Amino acid sequence: MKVRVAAEEWTCELRGSFRRRRETVVVGDRVRVAQRSELAGVIEEILPRRNYLSRRREVGGGRELLVASNLDQVVAVFAARRPRPKLGALDRLLVAAEHRRLPARIVLNKIDLGVDSALDQELRDYESIGYAVSRVSAATGEGLTALESALAGRVSVVSGPSGAGKSSLLSRILGIEIRVGEVSEHNEKGRHTTTAATGYAEPGGGALIDTPGFRDYGLWDLEPADLAGCMPDIFRFAGDCRFANCRHREEPDCAVVAAVDAGDVSARRLRSYRGILDSLG
Repeated sequence: MKVRVAAEEWTCELRGSFRRRRETVVVGDRVRVAQRSELAGVIEEILPRRNYLSRRREVGGGRELLVASNLDQVVAVFAARRPRPKLGALDRLLVAAEHRRLPARIVLNKIDLGVDSALDQELRDYESIGYAVSRVSAATGEGLTALESALAGRVSVVSGPSGAGKSSLLSRILGIEIRVGEVSEHNEKGRHTTTAATGYAEPGGGALIDTPGFRDYGLWDLEPADLAGCMPDIFRFAGDCRFANCRHREEPDCAVVAAVDAGDVSARRLRSYRGILDSLG
């Protein structure tokens, strides 16, 4: 595996004790390395992580699989068109970021294809909640200067559905060529071009961690009772419900439902909350 040591990139292997304990090094980890030869060494120790992002392991009983660590923000990339953004998936990623107490930024790519009024209103709703939204085009370069400023000096994990143009966007920002997938004309789904999390040094002094596809990061260990606290717009009103354990469905005097009726909370966001709640059990 590759480890950045000062301004150099070393090829390192894990000490055998890590493998015996089944400990894993992930992108973003800070490690202690013993040099073996020029630009080569052995990882002796993984330093304590200040935070991390994880998902459920697809095999092996659904155990936790770490994706990246020591992060400053989560960047969710979606396309304005082809494929159309699935805002429910975006909400799940935002919940994962909130669960790990990580700031999140929404990046709408492919704005050169046009942004319809309904989607534009949804983005304004996210901004009113407090999320930063960047509207960009990897194809034309529009909006990239401001986005690069928001990424500079930070370690950002970048995630999004296949076909959103994530690889094209990173290629443009980093000035390197990253494999780009295509979007099917039949179903507007992209093919995954990233198979494992990969870290890149960012020109502004930070780092970009490209993650594969789009998964349910961080939700596997989220308790249902904690979900409202991971959706700021819902949480703002949840404390005013008659019942402390209100699930914001049919309960009497639900302040969240009243806020939706008053136009203070998006009805779609409440539906999203309920869908995520159902998935948590």
